[in-house]
Amino acid sequence: MTPLDEQIQAFVDQSLGHDPVDATRASAHEQRQWYNAKCKDIAAPLADGIQVQDDTILGFCGHRVPVRHYLHKDRTNIDQAKQIVFFHGGGFVVGNLDSHHDICGQLAKDTGFDLVSVDYRLAPEFQYPDDINDCLAVVDNLLKKGQKLVLVGDSAGGTLSACVANARKRYVGTQLLGQVLIYPSLTFGVDTPSMTEHAFAPLLSKEDMDYYLPVRVGGDLSIMASLGGNFMPMQTLSYSGLPVTHLFPAEIDPLRDDCELYAHALQAANVAVTNHVALGQGLVHGHLRARNMSDKAAANFQAICSAVRDLGK
Repeated sequence: MTPLDEQIQAFVDQSLGHDPVDATRASAHEQRQWYNAKCKDIAAPLADGIQVQDDTILGFCGHRVPVRHYLHKDRTNIDQAKQIVFFHGGGFVVGNLDSHHDICGQLAKDTGFDLVSVDYRLAPEFQYPDDINDCLAVVDNLLKKGQKLVLVGDSAGGTLSACVANARKRYVGTQLLGQVLIYPSLTFGVDTPSMTEHAFAPLLSKEDMDYYLPVRVGGDLSIMASLGGNFMPMQTLSYSGLPVTHLFPAEIDPLRDDCELYAHALQAANVAVTNHVALGQGLVHGHLRARNMSDKAAANFQAICSAVRDLGK
């Protein structure tokens, strides 16, 4: 495995101070306690010039999906017809509106767009398709209001973002401006080189992935291959017509090569895609949180913001 530089190693050490290596062997309740403590410890203050507003959006079967809006206080130069929809990571088991609060605020500030973060329901208490249905409910609500959207997600949120793009690609060219996927899981059951090389990577391992994906369906591996593109992005029947895509894999991550596979599939379908693999060199899964600790992570974050701005032009 590629050695970590001092800055990333410090980030990993701080993270592991809260989140044990074998966290997925614990209960979901314990995992959330550890994860929330880690997020709180590493979090930066909310970006200057951004205000937040919590709300709920009516979703499927009457469920109200909690959302948090990140709004620019100075509305002078804000294109209010465009915004980011952010889906947080956490293996479909952990994460909430607070876990990515500072990340969302900084993303809104540095891109110049308002942002809405989605608090979709988590496994194991809620099973697929509750998670994707919550995401689609929020996106559909915004589309009905005439909003133009850039989808952004990290890790499991990147998975859900790409699934939303599969389900709503009829809006590409009008309201769905593009997607930015940050170290996402895009397929499963594929023995990629990175899954082998980085099976024991810090902050995400192959063993973790063997837990996170099946937990969405009660651990039933036998049905996962038949659930389609709303469950896993690369189960879609057609990549044609998907939005312009930017991929940001981390080098030291079992999921790194998912981005390469997805990029090749999109290219074959004549979809514009950029896999920013070089920017992920030396970075680990979860490095969005390291943007204030690591020069490499900071550069990657600014490239993410640049990609969002380009999609929103």
